[in-house]
Amino acid sequence: MEPDLAKRVASVKTLLAEIHHAAIATVNEDGSPHNNPVFMAFDHQLNGYWGSHPESVHSKNIAHTGQVYIVLFDSRAGHVGLYIEAQAEMLTNQADIDEAWEVTNRAKTSFGVPMSLPEQYVGDAPQRFYRARPLKLWVNKSERDESGAIIRDHRIEITLEDLANA
Repeated sequence: MEPDLAKRVASVKTLLAEIHHAAIATVNEDGSPHNNPVFMAFDHQLNGYWGSHPESVHSKNIAHTGQVYIVLFDSRAGHVGLYIEAQAEMLTNQADIDEAWEVTNRAKTSFGVPMSLPEQYVGDAPQRFYRARPLKLWVNKSERDESGAIIRDHRIEITLEDLANA
């Protein structure tokens, strides 16, 4: 891996540790786009977990297609971005819900945000846990002109192995 790309991939680890809000893009039934931020926590396989109301627009879109595109971005750290094409689902299995709660609780605790109790994501409770399993990952790399202005942005595909070895 070229040194600049290795540096960007290593920066993604910091991004994942420090940025907990991700933008999730979905597609409405009429084909129009929908995007919104959520508090998202990631496990070691880069599965993203978040809680949401099943009647929210993105939750309905996930029920319809399961397709999501997630972006994490930190303009403070050299414009580092992680782009994730993923398959998402609402979790219904108790073991999956418990895992989602553990991963999300760790992230929220480290960020200083109180976590709802696990029972607030099942039954008649207003929230459900969702999981996005990554299909493809990219980092961004900007091309600059001689004055330093960005003239083009490239997306470079990476793997979970690239992240593990960074």
